[in-house]
Amino acid sequence: MIAIRPATSAEAQDLAEIGLAAWEKAIRVWGEDADRLRENAKEAYYDFCTRCWPDILVAEWDGDLAGWGSCEKADDFITDLWVLPEFQGRGIGTALLEQIEAGIIERGFPSARLDTHARNLDAIRLYKRLGYRVTTYFVTYSESLDEDIDKVEMVKEFETGSGPVDPGTDDYSLYDN
Repeated sequence: MIAIRPATSAEAQDLAEIGLAAWEKAIRVWGEDADRLRENAKEAYYDFCTRCWPDILVAEWDGDLAGWGSCEKADDFITDLWVLPEFQGRGIGTALLEQIEAGIIERGFPSARLDTHARNLDAIRLYKRLGYRVTTYFVTYSESLDEDIDKVEMVKEFETGSGPVDPGTDDYSLYDN
């Protein structure tokens, strides 16, 4: 059973480890060298979770920490969504995203925005299935990883009634709207 709640400051280390584990699984899928980037990523997750814990929602599965998400600046941009690999596929990411979106709607924003690595096909499929569409492809420098990263920005309009879509199985269709 999934339970969503606010994070506590005492959970920063555990949340950082969740983020790192989910990130490592994702980047290994497209052949990135996680070992080369691990120390920088570990430090970045810990720093974020220590600084921003009041902005983090935690997902538990039967009382175990399973994932977390954040809308760091209390605006319309979802900065993070991470689920431990062993808990993926259970609806935890969807539940977290829906709670974060509810907060965005409460704050009066007409849409939600997020970005993800352009090769993170599983995330892109999930977001498209939940009503997001790719709006921009861009390359950005990641200070925490000390390298350029290919990303896509995705948007979900709340007022237009954009509902779930079928992302298809063709990877090339992932960027189609």
